[in-house]
Amino acid sequence: MKLSFKFFCLAYIIVLLSTGLGGIFIVKNVTDTLWNTRIEQVNFAAKYAADSFLEFADVSYGEMSESKINDITRQIKNTLNVSVNEVEIYTTATAQSDFASLRDGEGVSRFLNNGGNTVMESVCCISTSNENYFLAVRSDFTETQNQCKAFWQGYAVVVLAISAISGLLLFELAKSVTKPLNQLTKATDEIALGNFGKTVNIKSSDYEISNLSKSFNSMSCAIEEKIEEIQCETQKRDIFVADFTHELKTPMTAIMGYAQMLNSYELNPDERKEASASIYSEAKRLENLSRQLLDLYVFQNEKTELENINLLTIARQLESTLKILSQKYSASYEIDLTDSVVEANSTLLLSLLYNLADNAFKSVSSDGNVKIYSIKGKDCVNVFVEDNGRGIAKENIEMITEPFYREDKSRSRRFGGAGLGLSLCKEIATLHGTQLHFESEKGKGTTVSFLLKRGGVYGE
Repeated sequence: MKLSFKFFCLAYIIVLLSTGLGGIFIVKNVTDTLWNTRIEQVNFAAKYAADSFLEFADVSYGEMSESKINDITRQIKNTLNVSVNEVEIYTTATAQSDFASLRDGEGVSRFLNNGGNTVMESVCCISTSNENYFLAVRSDFTETQNQCKAFWQGYAVVVLAISAISGLLLFELAKSVTKPLNQLTKATDEIALGNFGKTVNIKSSDYEISNLSKSFNSMSCAIEEKIEEIQCETQKRDIFVADFTHELKTPMTAIMGYAQMLNSYELNPDERKEASASIYSEAKRLENLSRQLLDLYVFQNEKTELENINLLTIARQLESTLKILSQKYSASYEIDLTDSVVEANSTLLLSLLYNLADNAFKSVSSDGNVKIYSIKGKDCVNVFVEDNGRGIAKENIEMITEPFYREDKSRSRRFGGAGLGLSLCKEIATLHGTQLHFESEKGKGTTVSFLLKRGGVYGE
């Protein structure tokens, strides 16, 4: 059952019950008051008639004649108001059997049906020394009865009118109240069909409805963002798998080819030595690839304990490794790290700087230069690795830290790289609570920087 229909039925029942019961109570009170007032008027007239009978009739001289009774009856009737239609006086002989049992001062009232009219009869007994007289006062209640019926009929018409009008109003109200919910339901269905980011434009003065629509829109936008993130991660994973497969395929093809040559052909010693050397070289390349992948997995899934380290200590340890790289790539280098204590892991920080320096050396020419330096700040130390090499295109900067991504694939393969170095650098930076920032221009070099928190009490 729809909520709008439930709301309509519940509200309609409440309106009908409150209108019906309240109206019945009011109309019943009015009609009862009208009816009881008329009864009191008749009873009062009967009492007044009895008192008048005692004044007009001289009952001390025995039984009254019929003519005397008629005269007294006319006199009494003339003194009563128009609400009394008939006044009759009976003797014991002429009284009905219902009255015979009444004693002096006793009375009885009843309603009679007189030709379709409702008549109230009030009878009282008046005793004298010689006779009992019965004074009957009658009043027609037909008009009062019709007035009561008119009240009830009017009430019925009012109830029907209220029921019809309130029904229409409540139906429209139920529709307007549930309309935003219907809009939200349709939007939810669209989201279920894949239309992520669907929002609703609900303008309502109701606080709950307004808040619900805002929450729904926020949820929908959040779902869209999460779906885009998932799709992006899925795309990255697919690219990773494809690149990884490609990286494995190249050395495996070489190893299998040279192994088949050694197994199938008679080779001279020089050829055998060349084939064995190629197999060893490609196997080392696979070993390096697996080691880097393992490091990448470890960095992504483990936490690292940081300690207070002086950058001058890192500079001394870095000196010997950079000297080897400098000779290998025929390029100069410079280390200018400040005397600063930072929160870091010495092994990982050395690995980060070495990988960044290695990438820098690969990008410079034989007369190029690589510089590693730092600038001390209030709470942090900014570390830079700068080169004057070939630079990186701006559109590629966002992708260079992705696994297996290489801007110049042929050059990277010539140096034996698999495109994991900067990915490892990114994860090491994350473990230190920082991130790599690249500034580069094609043909003018690259600067990579990251922040490290200062350690100790800043009193190095």
